[in-house]
Amino acid sequence: MSRRRTPRKPASTKAPDDGTRLGHLSDAELFAELARRQMAKGVSSLEDIELGAEAVGQFTKEELQSQTIAALPPEDGTPKPCPKCGKPVPVKTKNRVRHFLTTAGELRLSRNYHYCKACKRGFYPRDIELQLPEEGEVSGAMERRILDFGVNTSFEEAAQRWCIHYPMPISSNLVRRVVDRVGRRAEAAHSALTLQQACRPSPAEPPKTLVVAGDGSMLGTREGWKEAKVAVVDPGGSLIRDKGRRADPGVRYVAVLGDQEEFRAALKAALDAELADDVMNIVWLGDGARENWTMASDLCPFAIQILDLMHAIQNAVACAKVLMGEADPALPLWEARIGQLLDAPSPDAAILELMDCLPYTTSDEQLDALDKLIGYYRRNEKRMRYSEFRAKGLPIGSGIVESAHKHVLQVRMKQAGQRWSIERGRRMVLLRATYRTAGPRRFHWAIRAAQMDPPSRPRTQLQNAPRRVKRRYVPSRGSPLNRAASI
Repeated sequence: MSRRRTPRKPASTKAPDDGTRLGHLSDAELFAELARRQMAKGVSSLEDIELGAEAVGQFTKEELQSQTIAALPPEDGTPKPCPKCGKPVPVKTKNRVRHFLTTAGELRLSRNYHYCKACKRGFYPRDIELQLPEEGEVSGAMERRILDFGVNTSFEEAAQRWCIHYPMPISSNLVRRVVDRVGRRAEAAHSALTLQQACRPSPAEPPKTLVVAGDGSMLGTREGWKEAKVAVVDPGGSLIRDKGRRADPGVRYVAVLGDQEEFRAALKAALDAELADDVMNIVWLGDGARENWTMASDLCPFAIQILDLMHAIQNAVACAKVLMGEADPALPLWEARIGQLLDAPSPDAAILELMDCLPYTTSDEQLDALDKLIGYYRRNEKRMRYSEFRAKGLPIGSGIVESAHKHVLQVRMKQAGQRWSIERGRRMVLLRATYRTAGPRRFHWAIRAAQMDPPSRPRTQLQNAPRRVKRRYVPSRGSPLNRAASI
């Protein structure tokens, strides 16, 4: 039998005697009266008791919310400072009404509207005081809960699942509007670095090791299949070391439905947030695409570049299918043999055996496939020292980014029949990466914080850092570079 982890706090048995109509009753007596009224309606099962208590709680919350809003001090109509420029701005319109949903029920709020002519921006001081979202028809707490449903399942299913957990029904269109609105806020963050730091603060000290892996996968859009690029920034290689068993390994995810430059900027922000410039050991895993290594050289010039072993083997198997046929029974033997040859300090042995296959080619297609595979291995020769990398404890497979494609994007954006517009697809890709980086509890707060707080990057002072030490070269007296000595 399960036990309560925290003891239930009993209701107060002391009456407040504050002169109100029910002031002579204690909280315990009020609950007893509510229970008596519920029993008078008829109770046949525990579910009836649960639903009755939930209905009473919902009514109590909505009434308390309404009375608390009514008890707020009225707005005095004096000029209020503009949130942007700080200058006092007079009231333009009084008692504008806003209807929205909260976790306690529907709420009607009347407040004054101010308009700053200098900034050309309107604002409601009461909304700012209550920390309400500037747009939309739901409160911040309601938005946070709807967003958690909307980024994890389809909008229609999210609305249905909502009705299981909460008595107030919502529509799939409301879920869509909330997700789209929060997606626009994420795009409007100060910068990608601000959003990364809001999701996870930069570490006080740079990690000893940083593993970076990137890859692309296709998403269905209304304009056809488009490539979404995903990258994983894993401090300490925790995902590889623990094989994904940790619930919160502190990994940063980057995902972009766009061009290479946009992806490069987003990945640079994640690296900056992780203090990559101060990390001594960086491992960059890739699939062999040239733009991947160009990005690695630009962002992390001292990183150890490693070609993903599975991609190297897959390219060899694709070549074998051209040479021997799609259904040849010897394909598994080819795959096993190429795996043995690549587990070496260099791919030279694999290239020699592939060269031995040249006399057996019978068509230009076979010759071209063999030529491309050999060229692929030769271009990535320095990135294929797998036995050396393995001996140093370095990862040689990009399984972490393959897994990221599934749990970051595909689980939400590759459901049956889904076709995304480019605009909403880009926002959902950003939201999913932010969600997986920040975690469910910090996700909504991080997006709001990224709009308000400018980026900050704490730097660690490294003593005698070999990559940053500035040496002053003084030519010897007999050197031709020493002008003073030659005059």
